[in-house]
Amino acid sequence: MKQMKIKLNTLIVLVALMVTGLTTNAQRFNVESIKMDLEDPSLTDADRDFDQLLKWAEETKNHPKTSNDPKMWYYRGLVYLKVANLNNEITKANPDAIKIALKSFNNAIETDAKNKVKKMAKGNLLNVAIGLYNSGYNAYQNEDFGAAYDDFSMALPLMKYDTDGLLKQSNLTADVLEQMMAFSAMNNSEDGKAMKAFEGMINKGSIDPMVYANLANLHLKGGDTTKALEVVKDGREMNETDKTLTNLKLNIYMSQGRSQELISELDEAIAGDPGNVVYYFARANSFEAMGELDKAASDYDKILEIDPSYYDAAYNKGVMYLNKVSNVVDELDGVYKPSIIAEKEAEIMGYYKLAIVQFENVFENNDDMPIEEKVELGGTMKKIYARLEKMDKYQDMKAFVEQNQ
Repeated sequence: MKQMKIKLNTLIVLVALMVTGLTTNAQRFNVESIKMDLEDPSLTDADRDFDQLLKWAEETKNHPKTSNDPKMWYYRGLVYLKVANLNNEITKANPDAIKIALKSFNNAIETDAKNKVKKMAKGNLLNVAIGLYNSGYNAYQNEDFGAAYDDFSMALPLMKYDTDGLLKQSNLTADVLEQMMAFSAMNNSEDGKAMKAFEGMINKGSIDPMVYANLANLHLKGGDTTKALEVVKDGREMNETDKTLTNLKLNIYMSQGRSQELISELDEAIAGDPGNVVYYFARANSFEAMGELDKAASDYDKILEIDPSYYDAAYNKGVMYLNKVSNVVDELDGVYKPSIIAEKEAEIMGYYKLAIVQFENVFENNDDMPIEEKVELGGTMKKIYARLEKMDKYQDMKAFVEQNQ
C-alpha cells in the first residue's frame, strides 16, 4: 500500500519540565546518589556519567528494600528518560529507554500512596509521550509501521495528563496519535486496528471528513458496503458539502449498479457544482445503463460544452450510437419485408453518421491518446467509413492502422 502523507511537524521537542527537588525520607544510598546527580545544577547531561546512573538504576530496582519504592521508580524513570533523549551511543545501546521510563513513571504513580512523587511522575509522562511520538514518527518514516503503531498507541493514554495543554501547543493531541495509529495500521495491512482507531476518533466527536472517508473505504475493502454507506451518511451529516464523501457515495452506488439512486445523488451533486464534468459523465453512464440514451447524449453534450477536450465523453457518445446500430440489427432478425428493411437501413446509416463525428473528434484532437488505443479506434472508424461509402477516408484509415499495428 502506498505510504500515506501526513501533514505534521517532523518531531516534537520536550516541553514539560523535569520536576525534581522534592525532599523525601532517607532511601538507600544509590537512590539518593541518582537524585543528587540529576539535581546537581553544575552538571549538564553531557557531563553526567550515565553508565553509572544506569548501573545505580538497575541496582535499586533489584534490591529488595527499594524494588517497589515509588522514589526508586521515579528516579529510574528520569534516568531512562534522559538516556532516551541523549541521541548518542548510550541511547543506541538502550533502544527501549523511553519504554522503561514509561513503565517506571507509571509504577511510581501506582505505588506512591503518600503522593510524594506522583505529581512529578505525571508531569514527566508528558515527556515520555513526546519521546514515544518521536520514536513512532521515525519508525513511520522508515516504514516500520508495526513499531510506529506500538509507539503511538503507548503515547495515547498519556494525553490525559496534558491538563495545561502543553502538548497541544506543539500539535500533539489524542486525535493526532489516533490518526497516526490508523495510518500505521493501514500501511501494515492491519485494517482492523486502523478501523478501531478511526472509530475512536469519531466516537470522540471528530468531524474530519477524511476520517469518515478512510473508515468507509476500509469497510468497502472488507466487502461491507452497507456499513460503508452508513459511515458516509454520518460523515455527510457533519460535512454536507464535502466532495470526498459525496464522490465516495457516488462510487459505491456506481459499483452496485444502483443507477436510479445514483442519478438522484448526481442531480444533487450537479446542482451544487454545475461545472463538474465528472458528475455529468457518471450520470450519462447511468442513463445509458437505464436505456435513457437521449438523456445520456444530452449529458455528453454538456460535458463537451464545458470542456471540449474531455474526449471520453465524445468517445462514449460515439459508442452509444454504435450500440443503437446493434439494437436495430437485432430488431431486424427474421424480418424480410423490403420497406421495413429500407427504413431500418436508413436509421442505421443515421447512427453511423452520428458516431463517426464523435470518433473523428477523438481521433483528430486527442493528442494524449495512446497509440494502441488510437489504432483500435482507427479500425472501428475504417469499418464505418466503408459502411458510409467514404472510400477516401477508408483508405487513409486503413493505411494508418496498417502502419501502426
